[in-house]
Amino acid sequence: MKTTSLSLSLAVLSAAMFAVSCGSQEQAPRSGVIITLDTTRAGALDLYGADRGITPNLTRLAQPGVVYDSAHTVAPITLPAHVSMMTGLYPLRHGVRDNGWASLSPEARTLAECAKERGFETAAFVSAVVLSAAYGLDQGFDLYSEPVPPNGAPVAALTRRSSREVTDDALAWLEQRDPDQPFLLWVHYFDPHFPYAPPPEFLEQAGGKPYLAEVASMDHDVGRLVDRLDEVLGTDGYLLAIVADHGESFGRHGEPTHTAYAYEATIHVPFLMRFPDGRGAGTRSNELVSVVDVFPTFMDVLGLGSVGDVDGANLAGEPIGAGRGVYMESYSGYLNYGWSPLAGWLDERGKYLHSTRPEYYDLSADPGELDDLLSRGNVDVAPYREALAALSQLPRLQSGALALEEDQLKQLRALGYAAAGEEVRELPDPLEPSTRPAPRDHAEHYARFCEAVGLAQAGRSAEAIPLLREVIVANPGNMLATETLGGCLVDEAQHDQIVALFAPLVAAGRLDRFASFTYLGSAYEARGEIRKALDAYRAALALRPAEASVAGTVERLVAELEEQGK
Repeated sequence: MKTTSLSLSLAVLSAAMFAVSCGSQEQAPRSGVIITLDTTRAGALDLYGADRGITPNLTRLAQPGVVYDSAHTVAPITLPAHVSMMTGLYPLRHGVRDNGWASLSPEARTLAECAKERGFETAAFVSAVVLSAAYGLDQGFDLYSEPVPPNGAPVAALTRRSSREVTDDALAWLEQRDPDQPFLLWVHYFDPHFPYAPPPEFLEQAGGKPYLAEVASMDHDVGRLVDRLDEVLGTDGYLLAIVADHGESFGRHGEPTHTAYAYEATIHVPFLMRFPDGRGAGTRSNELVSVVDVFPTFMDVLGLGSVGDVDGANLAGEPIGAGRGVYMESYSGYLNYGWSPLAGWLDERGKYLHSTRPEYYDLSADPGELDDLLSRGNVDVAPYREALAALSQLPRLQSGALALEEDQLKQLRALGYAAAGEEVRELPDPLEPSTRPAPRDHAEHYARFCEAVGLAQAGRSAEAIPLLREVIVANPGNMLATETLGGCLVDEAQHDQIVALFAPLVAAGRLDRFASFTYLGSAYEARGEIRKALDAYRAALALRPAEASVAGTVERLVAELEEQGK
């Protein structure tokens, strides 16, 4: 492949990035369908060489389309990745950097809004609470269908719905809609996300492997959905994109699942497009593409007007130039574990990951990212740093604050999304100096933390406590581990240990997490130290003023003190 200057690539990109508009454009309306596959590794699909025979529908559906072999997500995190698909912006610019942490700004222009303004019917069917309408992705959708908790159901049952359920709902909508009106449809499948509960027939098909069984189940329902769409519209009647939001590590680089790192196991994703005019049918592309390309491609093919200020490229336009670079990040470690920010830039030469201990990999020679060339000092990463700096200078949206109910927060945390409900604050740009440890330096401790969380969620808090103490000793800035330890101590009614854990952090001004303050308040209350309990609960309420349960506790304790004449 021919090498083009990275700086020139960025200059061309920047010149096209201003003022998103959904203006008019004369073009016959076609419908559009976006199918997103949560937590789906490219390597799990037969389409990408798995040769397991568990995803025949995706293989079949790709035949009249284009398969992108070098497709990447923007973050190994569900919500930021989907926001990028629907806005064409990198997380650095759309402001949604983690699950459950912030909402998309109302100032954003989403694909659904642009379609709606052009007379399209718009509908979304999402499968998990992590994509709740509370996060702003419902902007522009006439119908935004999400899991509805049954009365009295346990938290774990409230968070998701199966591929069968979401497909049934989408097909029911398809049958009752106006057949003469073009539409934009988004269907999200969550099945391959832990915890797994595959239907028995697919578990057998996948050789007893739960993750692959969930992928097989999802493949079956993707086939059901697309086959019916083809019957109703014809393959030339709509634009189809099937893309994963991120992959799954399964222990690679010390990461049990996803979110913390930005290696290819979670960043490289399956991506296929089927165009109404049949362009590229049956081909594979090695163009470097990103999930941000969904927005501009649909804008063009559906005739939705000017793309404006976006980071994505139109895959229906001219071929992607060899000099293109794409961005990725994970700020989960910064928000939760006390690590430095992690951001990367990938081009045809290699992949640069910036943190307090940067890395560089030649993916063509080292696809597993095992040989950090930068550690040998023979790589010029200045162009990559320039790319990150240039991206940081582009206009960006302001993150929106969240107002989540306690049940919603519990659902998110049951899925392992740590930052859920924490205060939205300004985050450092990727290249800003940091004294925090690099994410890669705490891989072993992160794996231990994940093990402890699993034990705690299984009701084995006593076993989790020593693991969490070990993690905190090695990584004192890991406030989530500290908070998780506090929760385990609450489970074990270890009130003195809770005070010993959190009180010094309060005195040092280092405690800024809602749940931690509530744990401290409960410990003081159990010890009969009501005024100290009030201080802790009020600190929690300052972080989340709308939290009715804590407000009620404060009122109760104030009344109790008044009765005592104190």
